[in-house]
Parts: sequence; C-alpha cells; structure tokens
Amino acid sequence: MSGGEGFLSVVPEKQVREVRAAMRRRNFSKGEVIFHDGDPGETLHLIEKGHVAIRRSTPLGDTVTFVILSAGDTFGELALLRSHSYRAATAIALEPTTTLSLGKAKLDELRSHGPAVDRFLQAALAAQVESLSARLLEALYCTADKRILRRLADLADIYGPNATDTPIPITQEDLASLAGTTRPTVNRLLKGLEGEGLLTLGRGSVTLHDLPTITRRGR
Repeated sequence: MSGGEGFLSVVPEKQVREVRAAMRRRNFSKGEVIFHDGDPGETLHLIEKGHVAIRRSTPLGDTVTFVILSAGDTFGELALLRSHSYRAATAIALEPTTTLSLGKAKLDELRSHGPAVDRFLQAALAAQVESLSARLLEALYCTADKRILRRLADLADIYGPNATDTPIPITQEDLASLAGTTRPTVNRLLKGLEGEGLLTLGRGSVTLHDLPTITRRGR
C-alpha cells in the first residue's frame, strides 16, 4: 500500500499514457467489497476518490482493520509479485469510492522494461514492514488511550482539510483494530472526549472538533 502518484512516477514517461489507458475505472458503493481475502491476486488498485479499509477475519470470527487508505494510495500490488498468488486481506469501500485497476499482465510487462517498478514495489513492502514495526512498539510501550488518540490524529491526516467538524465514517470496531485494543476501551475514551466537547460520536462515524488537543494528548 503506497502513494499512487509514486507508482505512476516510476513508469517511463513514454508509457504513462499507455498505462492510464490500460487502467479500468471501477466505482464502488459504501460498504462494497473490492476484493475478498483468498481471492486470486489479479489487479493493482489506485484510489482515485474515496477511502478503503483493508481488513481480515481472525480464526475466532472477529474482524481486524489494518489500515485506511485514501485517494492517491495503491493497494493489492503485493499479491501480484508471485504467480498464482491470492489476496491476504479484504478491501472494502468506506464510502462511494472510485479506483483505477491495472491487471497483472500489464504490471508484469512494466516490470520487464526495467527495475523502477520493482523498486517501487519493494519500497511499498518496506513501508508496510516499517509501519507494522512501529505499531508493535506502540503496543508494547504506549497505553491503549494514547494509541486511540494517535489513530484519531491519523484519520484526520487521511481525511485531510475536511476532517474537522465533518463526520469520518469509522466504526468503533475499526478504531479498536487500528489501535490494537478493544471496543469497550475505545468507547470509554471516546465518550470521555465527547463529554469534553473534543468530538461527537455518530452511528458508525466520529466528528473531530479539537484536533490540536487530541493530537497533543496522543504524543
């Protein structure tokens, strides 16, 4: 999962138009599954509009959300690095979302022209490892409350200038997964923040009112 403009920037300039022409624009409604865990890995997706959650079910039947992606991010690319590979997680549109998808055959063709695309994919994998390592350190050394506050600040970054005073479509279950804690812990903290006027809880959403305070408390 990585920046989509970064992906296009590593494509040779003379091929950018060809690659864009090969991409298929796909529209997804809120809550629609883009692909399921275990599906064949056949396409890379570049988010043109909207937000996507990457999730996986646990053996106990719970759902874990790994990351929320926004416009400009790519996802699904790592399943294309091996032949006969399958998706390792489920991708779901959190709101009306548009992606540009690129098939494995075209990606393999680009990779055959030089090392730039492979370097980009390697960087995407390295970024995932770095992110997972950072989350592991947080889980070991930061309180659950601080992790929740940090994920709220992260969501504000993901949703950009409109994040303040605009409902962000995130459930408490998703936030608990992102913070590596439980829903009751998330609910307790969010209720407290709501009581202070720092945010407002909605059905399947949270509206941030005082991002500087939330960010400061998460440090």
